[in-house]
Amino acid sequence: MKCSNSLNVDIFRLTSVFCFFGACGGRILARPETITNAPAGEQVLFPIQYNGTDQYDVTFRLKFPVSFKIFTWKSEHPEKLHIVHPLYKHQVGIDRDFVMLNDVQVDDTGEYEIHIDYYGAELKNRDESTFRMQVFEPVSQPVTVIHGNYVSSQNISLNCSVSNGTNVIIHWVKVSISGDHHEIYDGTVLVIDCVTEEEQYVYRCIAENPVSNATSNPVNIDLCDRTNHTGKRKHLMVLVPVVTFLILSIVPLRKLATVKEGQMAQNAIEQATTEATINQEMEGREICLR
Repeated sequence: MKCSNSLNVDIFRLTSVFCFFGACGGRILARPETITNAPAGEQVLFPIQYNGTDQYDVTFRLKFPVSFKIFTWKSEHPEKLHIVHPLYKHQVGIDRDFVMLNDVQVDDTGEYEIHIDYYGAELKNRDESTFRMQVFEPVSQPVTVIHGNYVSSQNISLNCSVSNGTNVIIHWVKVSISGDHHEIYDGTVLVIDCVTEEEQYVYRCIAENPVSNATSNPVNIDLCDRTNHTGKRKHLMVLVPVVTFLILSIVPLRKLATVKEGQMAQNAIEQATTEATINQEMEGREICLR
């Protein structure tokens, strides 16, 4: 039996090395005295840190938010678990010196303990390991909605939301078409200023939590409507002063032309009168000479 236990110890240590280097076949390894983040639905492994060749018992328990024993396992009867809590009857097990917690859910978040009691010729202190696990629902792909347009308002609002996920953080990424410029904005709503926006950009919403992240489809805002709309306003702003100037210029010109025409007519009358007078005087002289 001692040889068998020694072999188990070696297998455990070898398995632990592979798991610590990420070779656990997609399962998540919890580490003592640290926080382990796990996606909902995954399997989490809690290592049994056994030392020695004596018989031992393993007790796995939930310590927080409530405290109760989940199960007990005995090395002398490795084929089965003992005293399994009804809530965990189909969720826990032992696999190669690991406690397995299958199909973890958000409600499984808490602090867990593994106690190892040894039974041999010499009395030994128990080994104890504490694990803190947080379970998160992975985020779904963000959905974006555009509120407003460049023609009817000066601002456009982009709204981002997700249908699934816990402890989700959302932010927007703004990237220029040229790729030379990008900015990040926190929050679910991004407001675009239609007046100052001059370059074409692509917007993406990113949702993330400690175990996952997802990106929305790109959002393209067409600046043509804004250009036409503001362009018409600019043309109108230029055209109004020009027309006003022309009107103000034409009126004095017409008045000036009228005055000049009146003066010319008066001069013509005066000249005709003078010529008629001279002709009468000359005719009078001729009569006298006769």
